[in-house]
Amino acid sequence: MKTNIFIFLAFPMLLFLSCNSDDDSVAESDRKQALFGQWEYEAIDSNTAVDINGDGTVNIDLYNTNEIRQCLKDNLTFFSDGPADEGKDSYTINENGLSCGDVAAFANVEKDQYELINNEILRFDNKDDMTIIEFSQNRLVLEQDDFLDNQDVVITYTFKRS
Repeated sequence: MKTNIFIFLAFPMLLFLSCNSDDDSVAESDRKQALFGQWEYEAIDSNTAVDINGDGTVNIDLYNTNEIRQCLKDNLTFFSDGPADEGKDSYTINENGLSCGDVAAFANVEKDQYELINNEILRFDNKDDMTIIEFSQNRLVLEQDDFLDNQDVVITYTFKRS
């Protein structure tokens, strides 16, 4: 009887211990579908400190500093299924509630098409490739080469599903 009680009490603990934080990770073969939806910025970082706003202060953290205007930080990114005949999917950035002045609030500021290459590279028609660094159901980390503050940098965009 004591053995049965031990097994009964130990089984839930074994289940708890066998779970890990990767349970919500997205398998490479499922990335195309899992990418679809609305994403918002959680972080934007540079591999090199830059001064893109011209205030004389360099930063690696571009999101939690004044390097990027708030009206850009609140933008929403959408990945959606594209026209079946073209084989590419749609990529859109929406101005959301804070307009930077060029486009009305809640209007699209960028629209493009992309292909997912080898379940790792987002190849766009009109912008540089992005590489998937991390991908879970609710978090997406992408890297992109850029040229900021007169230097080549790698920008890491961290998104959360919204």
